[in-house]
Amino acid sequence: MDCLCVRRIALVSIVLWGGVLLWVGATCARAQAQRETAAVDSAGPAAALPSRAARWRAKRRAKAKTISPPQPGVLERVVSTVSQIGGAVVPHRLILRLPQLDVSGFHPVFGGLGGNAGTTAGILYEPPFWQGPRRLAEVEGLGSIHRYYGLGARVGGRLGSYVGYAYVRYQHRPRDTFYGLGPNSEADTKAGFRLDQAVAGGLLGRRFGPDVLLGTHVSYQQNRYGPGHGDEPNVPELFGERVLGRRSNPDYILVGAFFEVDSRDASYDRTFGHRFAPTQPRLRGVSLGASQGFYFATEVTHNQAVNHPGQSFTRWTFDVREFLPIREDLLHGVSIRQFASLTRAAGSHVPFYRLQSIGGDRSLRGYASNRFRDRNVVLANAEVRCQVWHWLDMAVFGDAGHVFTDVQTLRQAPRVGYGVGFRIRNDGKTLGRADIAHGAEGWRLHLDLGSLF
Repeated sequence: MDCLCVRRIALVSIVLWGGVLLWVGATCARAQAQRETAAVDSAGPAAALPSRAARWRAKRRAKAKTISPPQPGVLERVVSTVSQIGGAVVPHRLILRLPQLDVSGFHPVFGGLGGNAGTTAGILYEPPFWQGPRRLAEVEGLGSIHRYYGLGARVGGRLGSYVGYAYVRYQHRPRDTFYGLGPNSEADTKAGFRLDQAVAGGLLGRRFGPDVLLGTHVSYQQNRYGPGHGDEPNVPELFGERVLGRRSNPDYILVGAFFEVDSRDASYDRTFGHRFAPTQPRLRGVSLGASQGFYFATEVTHNQAVNHPGQSFTRWTFDVREFLPIREDLLHGVSIRQFASLTRAAGSHVPFYRLQSIGGDRSLRGYASNRFRDRNVVLANAEVRCQVWHWLDMAVFGDAGHVFTDVQTLRQAPRVGYGVGFRIRNDGKTLGRADIAHGAEGWRLHLDLGSLF
């Protein structure tokens, strides 16, 4: 064969084999497609997913759509609401700071009258144009279900290391109680009285570093005593002439000086010296929830009677508080307070309603409010505190206190009490507490705002 014939045969062979290969490839492709279609039809939509991981992701997404988050309890919702709103806790008071009212300067207030006032609420007004870290201005009105009411105002500021403010306060207290003088007064000899008290004055202090405050204060106090509005008999009916100052309404000029050292870890504003001017009873202290540190304060105040000179007196107070942590990570610790108030009278008369008293939710918790009164008071409180939940603390406590006229009566055994309490905390502050206490006269339940000390 010649070369031309060979080339023709080779060309025909290539064409034939190429056609065969193309036909075989097309046949295999059709068969594979048929097999995949049959597998999808038999297995359903899930088989169309690209992988097992993708199928698991799809299942998790479907399950997540049906799961609802856990719902907080009522108490947790209340704590969360207060946290979002914001506020401040001061003696016997909870001040809420509502964002809706910040522009106008009005804040709801709960508590603030103490004693037998019962549930108390009111309004605090802070002028927005006078607020700042170095300025203070506020006006407050309070009322209670037992017809107690109070009005007050303060204005002041800070210049360098000096701080000062002026204040005025009026309280109407129609159902205060009196059990008699001294440590041996009887619980069943309970009398009621009314006291209207107005105070106006000012304070000037100087700070020495972050922990030391030294200053002085002066004020004018007006007292108007009368029969009580409760069910108890009046003071004259039970005690007659034995009660000093019953028939008089002395006005007083108060002049005093104070000194304070405070190294507690509690975060609060000490700028305006809330403790020392007699805008609050000194024994009540300040509501804080410190976990460590030391506090010491002493004050001397002369009370000069204006219209009854024989009822003048001078009072010294000493207040020591220690906070010892046990487990800082769990906020466990021991808190101790030691308080003393000593009175020296120029004559033999000090009005009974101006005497120091112990008993109630902030002093001797196993006894009624203002259960014991006399010229002099000593008091000790101890608590072992521990955190049981992120917003709940528990405390086991013991109290001991005594009132006396002179050193001879001091020799008697003090009144003691003990119990257990629970505190609701938020952002390092104690919002409220419940104490169950036992004393020689039975069990007492105390509900209050803020911590004891």
